[in-house]
Amino acid sequence: ALTVPDAGSPVAPLPAAGVVALAVALLPRVAWLLGAAAALLWLALGAGLGGAALLASLAVAPTPLLLVRAGPAWSVPAIAPLLGTIALGPAFVAVAGLASTPARRAGLGAAGYLWLAGAEVLAGDSLLYGAPAAVPAPSAWVGSLPSALTDVVPSFLSTPALAPALAWALFAALLPLAVRGRSPQLDFARGSIWAGGLIAALLVLGDLLASGGAGLDTRGTVVGPLVGLALAVAAATLRSGSSDVPRSRGERPPADAMDRRSLRRMAAL
Repeated sequence: ALTVPDAGSPVAPLPAAGVVALAVALLPRVAWLLGAAAALLWLALGAGLGGAALLASLAVAPTPLLLVRAGPAWSVPAIAPLLGTIALGPAFVAVAGLASTPARRAGLGAAGYLWLAGAEVLAGDSLLYGAPAAVPAPSAWVGSLPSALTDVVPSFLSTPALAPALAWALFAALLPLAVRGRSPQLDFARGSIWAGGLIAALLVLGDLLASGGAGLDTRGTVVGPLVGLALAVAAATLRSGSSDVPRSRGERPPADAMDRRSLRRMAAL
């Protein structure tokens, strides 16, 4: 696992985290970019982990490009590696599928996988498929920028290693077609097809990575999508229920309801 030496950080971690969180809440894009840059600079210069800083930057830098107009969501992909620690990494695909637009859903799905894959390489642990076989143990390169450039980056950026990001993006974008929030029973029925497709895609991609020489120790390829489906159905049901709350007395009905009433009155005349 990756260990960070005591480099004498100039600020206390908890107050700094609080300041960054407040800044992100007020100015999401600017604060996130500045906070990420500061963290990477400290990792490279303060902690002496230039290789780790390079790999981390490759994992998180695409996030603003994938979610251009969704600054407050730029930190959401961090959920993916956290789920991976309990063998539920693919459940993040369903989390990404809760976003409002297809582009945001796809962007979150792809970014989540990049964060998870980067965490696997940095920690040397398996959160889904594990690091590519050609990547040495973290202790051999996290403190060396040249070693990371030659021994880690080519394998991390190879097409097979990042192919699952496309699957995560696709299935995140498609989730609302299966889970619509109108009927939990129908959502589970349609969602089972969605989850089955995601499981099949993850297994096929696992075989692809294994054929490329990766020493796979897969985690969560079956349970993750199923748990994600349950979370998505629960979220859709709650969202649908909140939209059906009866209006208080005297509250004006929605505009479309008023239009329908007007049309009925005109037809009666």
